[in-house]
Amino acid sequence: MIKRIGVELKEGCDISGGDLAIKSLQDMIDFDEILSIDPGLIIDEEPLFLHAVSDLNTRLKRVVSQSLKEGHFPLVFGGDHALAIGSISASLTKDTGVIWIDAHGDCNTVESSPSHRIHGMPLAVLQGYGHPKLTHLNDTVLNGVDILQIGIRSLDEEEALLMKKWGVRIISMQDIKSEGWKWAKQELSLFIDHHPRLHVSFDCDSVDPKEAPGVNTPSKNGLSVREVLDIFDTLPFEKVSSMDIVEYNPTKDDEKTKAMILKIDALVHLKRGAL
Repeated sequence: MIKRIGVELKEGCDISGGDLAIKSLQDMIDFDEILSIDPGLIIDEEPLFLHAVSDLNTRLKRVVSQSLKEGHFPLVFGGDHALAIGSISASLTKDTGVIWIDAHGDCNTVESSPSHRIHGMPLAVLQGYGHPKLTHLNDTVLNGVDILQIGIRSLDEEEALLMKKWGVRIISMQDIKSEGWKWAKQELSLFIDHHPRLHVSFDCDSVDPKEAPGVNTPSKNGLSVREVLDIFDTLPFEKVSSMDIVEYNPTKDDEKTKAMILKIDALVHLKRGAL
């Protein structure tokens, strides 16, 4: 059974509208559980809204962990990408590979981040580099070599150096342009073959804003919706233990992004339901 979990979160990115994703999707998606930020924890601090984001991720980890214990497939919708700290820490094992489909690296540390926004830090946190209020959620530490990023085209300078140091595998948009889509899928298949268990985290801004404008931080020259659906169709769902679909901002959408999310949800339902 797929358990759909909605997370109303904008504090990780501090951009209005990111917390409205779940309300926008509720007319088409039946959420089993919805989590929201505790407004009493929103204070001016660095990283931005640390205590509120930490609290929400703690609760999300609990919900995802329980879902996995019950034999369900947790599919988390958001909300900004800071929620991946909770969803991935709940499902992470030593043999898990994380497929991160995104325009951005999200590997900033507290020290390297120009914005101090936590939605740019989840992969660093999951590797143990971050504020203790966030890293304390890690029962298992993610290794950089167990991360594959697809669609990357916007990295901070210091962040890029950290990713190289940690051994994060990147299939950038420049790589796809020069090597071709067939090559990118071969690289994805190699990563999948080396990991018996997978978590997939899909950021809507991985897609070109001409096709998916409803995101918090758009970046031009991205993946096409066709390519994204091809990735999901390729995934061996018997290996995929959990998944996120994040960074949808309905206030910036013209219904294209929502339509894409619904197509992904339907494809996941079809492929996961066949197991």
